[in-house]
Amino acid sequence: MVLADRGFSQPEEVYAEFRRILAEGHPAAVYLPFFYRSVPPYLFLFPQRARALLKRAEIEGFRGRAALFLENGYRFLGPARCHVGYRYPGGGDFSLEIEGCWMEKELDGEEEWHGELGIFLSKLGLFGLAPLLRMEEAEEPPAGQPLPHEARPPLRVRFLAEGLPLPAYAHPGDAGLDICSAEDLVLQPGDRAVVPTGFAMALPEGYAAFVQPRSGLAARHGISIVNTPGLIDCHYRGEVKVILINHGHRPFRVKKGDRIAQMVIQRVECAAVEAVEELGETGRGEGGFGSTGV
Repeated sequence: MVLADRGFSQPEEVYAEFRRILAEGHPAAVYLPFFYRSVPPYLFLFPQRARALLKRAEIEGFRGRAALFLENGYRFLGPARCHVGYRYPGGGDFSLEIEGCWMEKELDGEEEWHGELGIFLSKLGLFGLAPLLRMEEAEEPPAGQPLPHEARPPLRVRFLAEGLPLPAYAHPGDAGLDICSAEDLVLQPGDRAVVPTGFAMALPEGYAAFVQPRSGLAARHGISIVNTPGLIDCHYRGEVKVILINHGHRPFRVKKGDRIAQMVIQRVECAAVEAVEELGETGRGEGGFGSTGV
């Protein structure tokens, strides 16, 4: 184990010790900050990523330890309960159970690791790095069973208007959160309007929101959304608005507080875009626009 009082105070030195721990066959290194005695181990350095297991309340409140990781691009992965074993100075092995929500950031190459370790050193200090001996995560809930509140990605909402409810699921297990209008208006047949919802939000890193029509409004009144599904990126902090359109034959009245759309929160991946000369052969090839029949 590398201790701070042995002179490992630079990111390059800590990175070298981290690589030495991995070379010994350990799956990761446990980063122990100066105050590690007051909290269980929560920061783990894997070969190509750093992971922090934090309390949900810290993540939702953008406070405490979570602020450091949220500000530096860590994305929310979900809840976990883990049995962890690590090797303490002098060869003593410790085992304990830790619980919280995973935050993760991918790191590629020495330069990125040096930058990240520099942040840890300046913000957390360093007592030492310990070899991770084992980590066994809890099993996921059975298929079809709604996730408990603790297991869901945090959605922080700031109200911009009074007298409106939080976005909410109408029934347990629903995919879409109902969102409401923040004003009164009338949509004439064929008209469209940008309708404010009276709230802004902060999605976790790695997630996006998709705003979709409500099936009841579409079936009964022909009310839909022009850009369905409306995409909201995780870094957007402005008011959420819905572009409603009336495809029906009668005027449609919207009152403040009426549910006008549903919002689905999904985890998304970022692609690594590259130019190539060939795409590879498939059975379908370039067939499209009805090539398989009507």
